[in-house]
Amino acid sequence: MPFSAKWRTFAGLPSGLKALITLSFVVALGSYMITPFIGVLLVDGVGLDVRLAGVLVAAATFIQFGGSILGGPVVDRLGLKRTMVVSLALRTAGLVLLSLAVVVPWAAYPAVVLVSMGPALYLPANKAYIVTSVADDLRPLFLGVSSAALNAGMGLGPLLAGLLIDANPVTLLLSAAALFGLITVAHQVTMRPVTPTPAVPGSHPDGREPARTGRRQALRSALRPVLFTFAVFYLYFFFQSFMGLYAAGVSNLQALGWVMLVNCAMVVLLQPPLAGWIARANYRRLLAGSFALMAAGMTVMSMGNIPALLAGTAMFTLSEVFLFLRCDLELVDRVPGNPAFAFGVQRLAAGGGGLLAGVVGGFVFAHYEEAGELGSFWLFVAVQCAVMAIAALLLGGRRTAAQAQPTTGTELEAVS
Repeated sequence: MPFSAKWRTFAGLPSGLKALITLSFVVALGSYMITPFIGVLLVDGVGLDVRLAGVLVAAATFIQFGGSILGGPVVDRLGLKRTMVVSLALRTAGLVLLSLAVVVPWAAYPAVVLVSMGPALYLPANKAYIVTSVADDLRPLFLGVSSAALNAGMGLGPLLAGLLIDANPVTLLLSAAALFGLITVAHQVTMRPVTPTPAVPGSHPDGREPARTGRRQALRSALRPVLFTFAVFYLYFFFQSFMGLYAAGVSNLQALGWVMLVNCAMVVLLQPPLAGWIARANYRRLLAGSFALMAAGMTVMSMGNIPALLAGTAMFTLSEVFLFLRCDLELVDRVPGNPAFAFGVQRLAAGGGGLLAGVVGGFVFAHYEEAGELGSFWLFVAVQCAVMAIAALLLGGRRTAAQAQPTTGTELEAVS
């Protein structure tokens, strides 16, 4: 797609959507000033026991993802814009409370809940706003652009936090709180309310059937995509949660910085231009091929040296580019008329997968660490990826997200 055509497409977007795409980057930047360091802040800053801090971090992760199931009902009551504003205000209050916990340790408990509930409500509403604001054929492109903005912020946030965390944890937390306060105001000022499409599968023409009945019916048709989403995030969180420990064990923590840079940069650069192809690809083949690529990446990582870590991360990230966007598109496609609920279900599945990966991975990693065979940890994960590739071939089904949105000239341009 020529630059001039891309600019015309972006320039023609509603002003609220253009603001949201820009603000998504800033939200991720502020979030990842804190998220990678929250365990360190709880132990070194607040003074909690490391085991208690670990429980709080696990609870925070589950709330952040699993709590998104509330996104649909909250959006039904407050609307998309107001839900995002409220969620950002919750996170701002949580960061202020967490800075207070350095002096009053008990404040860490409600602070962690507030900090986690913010993104739990924000991200389903954010993605639903995008889906509602653009034509169906532009959904893959702009969900990909939004993902790129989020990943760019995720990559830069820890670098910015690194300048502040050694000086004073309170300074870091209050700086992040101030940033989120500004982001909250920016959402309120720059965005325009939009109304999700009210159609719900199975509802009566006069709209008398409760929304929850339509949601149950929609979820039955979306059961396989939900289960595959669970599996995708289960495998992803082995990488997300244990790569730091692995890098420290076989090399050094500086290697983790390069690994995360490769991971975020590839998503930023690849997902938007590939979005149209990802939407149109055969669902079964895309799943199976991506899980197989993930297995190959994990196998390469098991070699343990820095070039192998980077090469394995590149292969793993390519599968991530395919799977994460397609999981979003499949759920929105199969739960029409309620994108906030669809994305809430997606994040609930992600939270369940992350929780299971943390429990299983902790025991398995400790086993291989004691045996002095850390590389075997990734072989254990690779075998599970290969099993999921076979399951996708057998159970993936034939439906594609693009069947619900006919290919148009605009969509062809999005991937040219």
